[in-house]
Amino acid sequence: MNSHQQGAELRDAVGTVWAVFGHRFVIEGQDGRLLADLGPKGAEGIALKAGDSVAIRGEARPSEIKVTSITLADGTVRNFDWTKRHKDDHAAADPAAAIAAVTAAGYTDLSEPRRKPKHFEIAGSKDGSRFDVHVEIDGTIRKAKAA
Repeated sequence: MNSHQQGAELRDAVGTVWAVFGHRFVIEGQDGRLLADLGPKGAEGIALKAGDSVAIRGEARPSEIKVTSITLADGTVRNFDWTKRHKDDHAAADPAAAIAAVTAAGYTDLSEPRRKPKHFEIAGSKDGSRFDVHVEIDGTIRKAKAA
């Protein structure tokens, strides 16, 4: 379970934007200055600048607030979802198909396939050289890099 799930402490803050740093900004209010994070995708379409009045709600972290909702001075409300897929939540794939593709392409001395979100990586040799072969989930070889 990650901290975006059960037990995350919600925090509200109202104040003025003191400074903006990409997708993070500092809000100054009655609790002092707080660093708030909209996330790279969350910041799209929001043009905050120093002096803007905002109200935020988010998950309190040791160094910042992960904003889940922001209300701008004009009343516009934006909500953000911080949930992420777990690294183990990959699409179903068969490592045997990746091995078969690499073997069919003439590679030998193969390592165990290393699963990545969208492909497998397999070390092997061909024509006396070592390669890291990247194989798509469907068994298509994406590329082979000299190791």
